[in-house]
Amino acid sequence: MALRLRTARWDGSSLAAGGRRRRRRRRRSWAKIVLAAGSMAFFAGLALLLISLAPMFVQRSDSATVAAPLAAPAIASLGPSVAVAPSTSIPAPQPATIAQRPGTPVDGVSFQMRIPVLGYSAMVHQGVSLNILARGPGHYPTTPWPGQPGNVGVAAHNVYWLSFNRLKAGDRVEIQTQHGLYTYEITGSKVTEPNDRTVLAATADDRLTLTTCYPLWAGAFATKRLIFFAREIGGVG
Repeated sequence: MALRLRTARWDGSSLAAGGRRRRRRRRRSWAKIVLAAGSMAFFAGLALLLISLAPMFVQRSDSATVAAPLAAPAIASLGPSVAVAPSTSIPAPQPATIAQRPGTPVDGVSFQMRIPVLGYSAMVHQGVSLNILARGPGHYPTTPWPGQPGNVGVAAHNVYWLSFNRLKAGDRVEIQTQHGLYTYEITGSKVTEPNDRTVLAATADDRLTLTTCYPLWAGAFATKRLIFFAREIGGVG
């Protein structure tokens, strides 16, 4: 009888110990799964961060631009001047000093661009070269300046315009130049190829065209271009 009791106790303790070992193994298995999932999520997030910041380190001058006009836009002439012989009886008026509108950037800065609905503001530099776009938005030098007739072009890497996915028709873009404020209204957007020459084609009306790489999250690895079109609705210059 005593032997049977000891055997029963031994069997019970063995079963309990086996159950504890199985529970510990299950806990270790779950811990490994959670650790693996956490590691994968961490590295995936790190990869997305590096991709989004790629334009800061992977220098590509063409990753935000489209095919631009080959020549600078012609500036309309004010017309021929007419010389008038001065009168001997009436003293000639002294010539007035007229402030000349700057036709070139001041210290490399073309103008300021603001988008109130996004809380966005940035200085736009002249040019769309590698060094210019590494600092922020750039003005296509072969397109008109704001205030001149035609299609004004501005480019930037997507890392600077990540919030532009919220832009929609009717939103306003303000351009502050050295000689005036010009307001544009977004009319639409499209995704296109980098060699699309229609984007910056000359226009009879006054427009603003913004170009960046697409998808916005893909950094320097984006292969398409996201284009925003806007029409001028007012200006003080």
